[in-house]
Amino acid sequence: MSYCAVATCRSYRRTGKFCTKSFFRFPKDPATCATWVHRCSRQDPINVLQARICSDHFLDSDYDPSYLVKASLMPGVSPCLKTDAVPTQNLRSAGSSGPAQQSTRASRSDRRQMKSLAQDIINTEGASSSLSDRSRSISLDASNQMEWSPAATDLPAGEVQYLSPLEEVQKLSQQNRRLKLRMEKQKRQWRQERQMLLRKLRVAERKAHKLQKLLRLGVVTEKQVSTVQSGHRVQWTAEDISRALGLRCRSRKAYEYVQQVMHLPLPSAATLSRWIRGFRVTPGVIEAALAVLRAAVQGMGALERLCVVSFDEMALSSRYCYDASADQILQGSKLQLLMVRGLCAAWKQPLFYEIDSPMTNQKLNSVISVLESLGLRVTAVVSDMGGANEGMWRSSGICADRTWIINPVDDTRRVWVFADAPHLIKLMRVHTVADDGGLLIPDGRGGRALLGRGTFLELLELDRAELRVAHKLTNLHVQGTGQVSQRVRLATQLFSHTVGTAIKELLPRRQPQAEAVLTANAWFDVLNSRSQFDATIERSAYGRTAEIKAVQDRALDKMTSLISDTRKTSAKHPNGHRSMLPFQQGMLRTTVSLRGLYEELHRTVPELQFVLTSHLNQDCLENCFSQIRSLGGANTTPNAVEVRSRLKVLLMAPAPQVAASSGRAVLQLEPSDLMSTSRAPQQLPCVSNEALEGLLIQFEEPDQELAAREDNEAEGAYQAVAAPPSSSHEEVTPLQSESATAGDERLEREALAFVAGFVAAKCRHLDAGLGQTTDQAPPSSVPSSWVRALSRGRLTVPSPNWMTIVEEFEVIFRLMMGDTVDGQSGIVQRLLAALQVKRPSLDARIARKLVTTRVHLRIRSLNQRQDEVAAERRAAKQVRQHVRSGELHLFLFDLLDIFIAIIQSSSIVMVIKPL
Repeated sequence: MSYCAVATCRSYRRTGKFCTKSFFRFPKDPATCATWVHRCSRQDPINVLQARICSDHFLDSDYDPSYLVKASLMPGVSPCLKTDAVPTQNLRSAGSSGPAQQSTRASRSDRRQMKSLAQDIINTEGASSSLSDRSRSISLDASNQMEWSPAATDLPAGEVQYLSPLEEVQKLSQQNRRLKLRMEKQKRQWRQERQMLLRKLRVAERKAHKLQKLLRLGVVTEKQVSTVQSGHRVQWTAEDISRALGLRCRSRKAYEYVQQVMHLPLPSAATLSRWIRGFRVTPGVIEAALAVLRAAVQGMGALERLCVVSFDEMALSSRYCYDASADQILQGSKLQLLMVRGLCAAWKQPLFYEIDSPMTNQKLNSVISVLESLGLRVTAVVSDMGGANEGMWRSSGICADRTWIINPVDDTRRVWVFADAPHLIKLMRVHTVADDGGLLIPDGRGGRALLGRGTFLELLELDRAELRVAHKLTNLHVQGTGQVSQRVRLATQLFSHTVGTAIKELLPRRQPQAEAVLTANAWFDVLNSRSQFDATIERSAYGRTAEIKAVQDRALDKMTSLISDTRKTSAKHPNGHRSMLPFQQGMLRTTVSLRGLYEELHRTVPELQFVLTSHLNQDCLENCFSQIRSLGGANTTPNAVEVRSRLKVLLMAPAPQVAASSGRAVLQLEPSDLMSTSRAPQQLPCVSNEALEGLLIQFEEPDQELAAREDNEAEGAYQAVAAPPSSSHEEVTPLQSESATAGDERLEREALAFVAGFVAAKCRHLDAGLGQTTDQAPPSSVPSSWVRALSRGRLTVPSPNWMTIVEEFEVIFRLMMGDTVDGQSGIVQRLLAALQVKRPSLDARIARKLVTTRVHLRIRSLNQRQDEVAAERRAAKQVRQHVRSGELHLFLFDLLDIFIAIIQSSSIVMVIKPL
């Protein structure tokens, strides 16, 4: 009910903020509620659940005393009545006549007149004349019978002011004008707010449209869109984590820019680290990759399940490194990686890896069996022409007539063996432009012609103008050696259609060489097709149509004939070797395998119409190796531990190419307080720490991060231990006054004391009795000459008890490790157990710090020894090269002397004869 329930009251409850009155519900007590109903003096029934009585009908004494206190302290608090309060003010008296006693007809007439009068006031500005006319027409009897409510704001409580109808109308007109002004002002504000809200709505709609577009394009995920729209936290999916990890591996700054400036929701660094810790990569078949592949196979069709297996090796740093997750010291120089990819679909997955372990028939058969158990069908195996791979194929019976192996799961099917076509064309270029000869090719007339660097140099000499016909051919293509010779692009441009045609047109005497170049180009086009149709027929998919297949088979036949009759020539074999080189055998094997694979699949898989031969090379592996190298920035040769971490990131993130700003190794971290479970003392920040903070681009497991920090800390200790005493001191120190043998032992004890002081300083917060700084330590029996000579007052001198413990552990360490390292897993745990047996009361965290520091010092020493051996080998190689160069010069000088002597003797003879 919007009005006050009292019969003579016109208070309106929905006036909003302009209403200064309070409205009270009817009490729940039946007796009190009946009194309230009686005081309202209404003839119509009252709904006590919805009816309200305004504050004009109550005294101040009717209010709860607590409300009066609250109202004085907190204006605006809601009033509260006593439980026995009843309305007593401004009520209709017993003998008065009011609107309820009027006849129904007279009441309706008066209401119509008042309504008409109010309407005229609203519609006309000058309402004074209308007011006077209308007011005279109102019945005096009616005005006398009407009782008007008092102005509660201007009168004391209990007084009632009676206004005439004219005065009431004038007062209402003034209030109406004020309300109209307020209403106009409010309308303007509402219009402004509406326009602002419409603008915000249009902006939000545009953003929503952009988000939906980005969602359709795959730029953002549904979880990110949901977070942007709702602002609530979400549970990230594996896809979100993978995308975020790929961006984080590309650049830390890019990740923070997207997250903080673009306000795009991304998982936190802690979330990414937690996911990485749960992702395990162990040598052999990678179980995580196998699980992903098992789920993907469920939605594949028959053609998508056809797959190719390829494997290759990548060079690693042979330095020793500590694997914290396995508690093992590792060393490796080769990464053996196996990848499976679709033959008719665009999918690929690294599946198998090992360190310093060549591929064998048993390993290959086990991988093929695993893939077949998933529902895939292995059709081919691709490898390069490495010696270990060729030995494995020979043991499998691979030869010119048999280029396949039996499928270990189904002996009725064959797995065809391919050599990497880009690798083969690269080897062909190397042997063609070699210094000591070239390739003897058939000339078409029963003879032989030499295809060597001379042919291409002759073309370069003839085509030297600014506008050239063979514009891509340079001296680098012909004379490049070393790492340059490993570029496949140089080989494909050398054996290209442009170069072959240029030789054919510009060098008429070199027609056999031109045909050989054109034949090699056509063969490589057939083995590197990437689309169904191409302007060059040979580059179309193999077997796409009968006409295309006929042209491609002719190119394969010509290459087979050329390679079968080609021999490598050299100074030792000027007429050519009797046997073919490995790259020639690989070309013949690949040609036979391509035809056999197509015929078998065309017969057993009716849906297959063509084969994209680019899926039968190792480009996917080379791309994977490039990504692994790039994950370390300038450190492109990872060690055995780093390559595992990079492979883990590569499997979790989509193509994480990295542009790192640091040239250091992947795990180069600043020292921190994570070396123990207790909190370490706070260190003052330095400029270098702030400048280098966040440059790392690879996430690591906490154990590996801890190992890296300990490795870096041990590096400083190793440098201090390995550095000789300064020669700038003029006075002779005790270190220099001993004999040679005694001096070596003393130096070793001094270095061990430095290590003990280093560990004592790091664990000072765990046990302050391990040592004191040099400016506070008193003279003791502990050897501290080197520490004091090196210190500027803050290095730590170990206590005698701690030095004894360190010396006992050094004996244990040498007995267990020897002069090299123990390659078994759990090395730190075994050393800790031995030290705990010797010193059971020693804090485990202090013992672990001592053990890990000593292990990292041994690793650094071995790596330094290895670097010295490598430097000696390089120096010896350079000496041999200089000796050979000097011998060549001497030989040329001898030839020149003989030639001069022959010329001089010939001149003498010519002079004597006329005489």
